[in-house]
Amino acid sequence: MVPVLLAAPSSARSLPVGLMDRIPLDPTPQSLVYSGGKVPFPPAISVVGLDPADPGQEGTIETMRELLRLIPSDGGLGGGAAYRVEFRRSAAIAHPEGYALTSGPSGIEVEYATDTGQFYGAQTVYQLLAYAGAGTRFLTYSEAPEEQDAASRRYVPLVSIEDHPAYPVRSVMVDMGRAPYSMALLKRLVRIMGQLKLNTLHLHLYDDQLCSFRFARLPIGHENPLAIDAADLAELVRYARIRHVSVMPELESWGHVRSIVYHYPELRGGPGMYGGASLAMGEKTYALLEQIYDEIVPCLEDQAAVHVGLDEAVWAVLPGEQNRDETPTRMVGRIHEALMRVAARHNKRITMHLWADEGGRPVPDDIRGKVVVEPWKYLGADAPEIVRALALYGGAGKPPFMMGAGASSLAFHGTYEATRVWCTEGARYPNALGVTLCLWESNDLAGRLVTVYGGANFAWAAARARVMANDPLGERLRYRTDRDLRSWQIIFPDADPAAIDADRGPEVKTGLYVWPPLAGRPVAPTMNVPVPPER
Repeated sequence: MVPVLLAAPSSARSLPVGLMDRIPLDPTPQSLVYSGGKVPFPPAISVVGLDPADPGQEGTIETMRELLRLIPSDGGLGGGAAYRVEFRRSAAIAHPEGYALTSGPSGIEVEYATDTGQFYGAQTVYQLLAYAGAGTRFLTYSEAPEEQDAASRRYVPLVSIEDHPAYPVRSVMVDMGRAPYSMALLKRLVRIMGQLKLNTLHLHLYDDQLCSFRFARLPIGHENPLAIDAADLAELVRYARIRHVSVMPELESWGHVRSIVYHYPELRGGPGMYGGASLAMGEKTYALLEQIYDEIVPCLEDQAAVHVGLDEAVWAVLPGEQNRDETPTRMVGRIHEALMRVAARHNKRITMHLWADEGGRPVPDDIRGKVVVEPWKYLGADAPEIVRALALYGGAGKPPFMMGAGASSLAFHGTYEATRVWCTEGARYPNALGVTLCLWESNDLAGRLVTVYGGANFAWAAARARVMANDPLGERLRYRTDRDLRSWQIIFPDADPAAIDADRGPEVKTGLYVWPPLAGRPVAPTMNVPVPPER
């Protein structure tokens, strides 16, 4: 038997909810005009203007097929239904990721300039029609539809949308150095990112606890039974490109490398932070780093980014290298040189990213405009520090930088408060490339999905994202975001928590299995490496 939610006895006590308040588009469009008009939800929907032979439109076609399966509809791709969703390329759309959407009495028109703009317009069509088809399903017992007959009818609002992202890079980082991510889970995350218009998947491939990449020509990662390999990474890059997502691997090149010195103990330098290990710098270390880069870069697109870490480490040089003028600044230059050599060897154009670290990271003057530095803070309570970091790194004429936000190990169930501060305050700085929504230490994607869902709003359109009145602690916004997230998970089955967990397999946090029967056991022996005293 299907449970029935009874309405409140007195409609006078129910809060009237308008049609657009039942359609929480996420991320919020830059401009949405709704005059109050609406049409009954159509029994049949056709989708026209798409070319199955064009590889650039594959993601859009997949999105529309998923929508038609969800609704369902008697129309289809290229069908002849009276209500049509039509895609049309237009020179009038200036932004390469932008689109314009018009919902009229006989259907929806989406104009775009590029395949990416088409894909993002399709995500908005999906949400608009999926929510409209759900009708009043997501109202609570204390709410009532504003329309008198809406309890038995569904409507599509007549709206005009002009949309584009505020930031060019909207990234999600997964911590594969502390928790394995299966290929199924990574691909599911890519689909979730595409729906939320996030465009960069940042893979933190190894750390002190684990290495989740199995190198072919090096022993690194072979001890981890759940590691991915080069074929997997290349497949993930291909799969993500269909959904207009780029893959950026992070290859720790100084600190957070206990899983590397597990195989190369002679390269261990200082202890690093949080019980980890740092590399001692010298010719043997630079040679190993170049070998590491040489197995990863061929898997990437012709134009890509590689993150080299460089945070939370203790400086040391290899024995016999003390008189070669090794410094942290020179190290950054040497790492950049090695990465560029590898890129040239494989005919790739690679941009180097690195963490800013708490005290900032010195970058040689000759490459200052060629690398992207990323400061980070994860709590809304860190707002003053975020503002100071933005003032330090932001400004006309300064090098490009990213903003590190999302969920640290302290935010077990996810957070987006720091993302809100970074993105709203960062909008004034022209060299802010975008934001990374970090998911540190755990592979519990379902439990932390609010980090991605709530953060996407601010990454795309911080100035337009929802704010709540009388909300000094952010509780009302968190409640509304959680509620909208649950509704979105129902209309977008790829975000179903049970499906996410099935793809994930056992939950892991900081290299250890969380739940019985494996609770407390390490994923790989790198977890058990003793930390020697500092030299």
